[in-house]
Amino acid sequence: MSDVRLVRTTAVLLGIALLFLVLTPKLCERAIVNARKQQVVAPPPPPGAETQTGLVIKSSTPAPVSAADLHFPPGLDPARIQYLVEIDRLYAEPLRMSANDDPSVAKVLLDRGYIDPTGAPTREGLINVNGGVQSANGWAVPVAQRKFLGVERIDDAGDNRYDITVRWRWELMPAFASILSRPLDHQLKAQFAGGERNWVIANYIWPPDRELR
Repeated sequence: MSDVRLVRTTAVLLGIALLFLVLTPKLCERAIVNARKQQVVAPPPPPGAETQTGLVIKSSTPAPVSAADLHFPPGLDPARIQYLVEIDRLYAEPLRMSANDDPSVAKVLLDRGYIDPTGAPTREGLINVNGGVQSANGWAVPVAQRKFLGVERIDDAGDNRYDITVRWRWELMPAFASILSRPLDHQLKAQFAGGERNWVIANYIWPPDRELR
């Protein structure tokens, strides 16, 4: 009797093992096929598209707008001109105004507690205002910075020198944004000398307009 039970138990175990060996590969194969069907295949790049490798950096700063018919000398383009102009000390100097120069400036400084009723800087003003200086007209603070807009004109001055006219406008500091609703465009002319990668601003043909309005 025990032999019959042993045979039955062995048969059952062999049947389970046989079922496992037969069905498992088929189930795995079916799962792999279904998984491949569900994968999203990326479309191929359009013909002629360049493959970008390495680190790609996109700037949110718009490029300066320049006249389309300008002829730039070798080594100078709108971006290079903008860079050389913006790092120039004279161009980078902010527009400073005191409470005595404009009632709107006085109101901003008084409202923020940066000056006292006499126009002298307070402790809060000295701590929070960078670039304030004592002038003949009182304590003057930076109210605007020049913003480069584009290249207007290029004139060959000879001897590898070029007179380049650029367009710019005052961009007010956030605290003083309310004192001027629509800034005007201005021009300045700078003479570039050198060549290729050695361009420098030799001098300004006329000083940049410092008027806010």
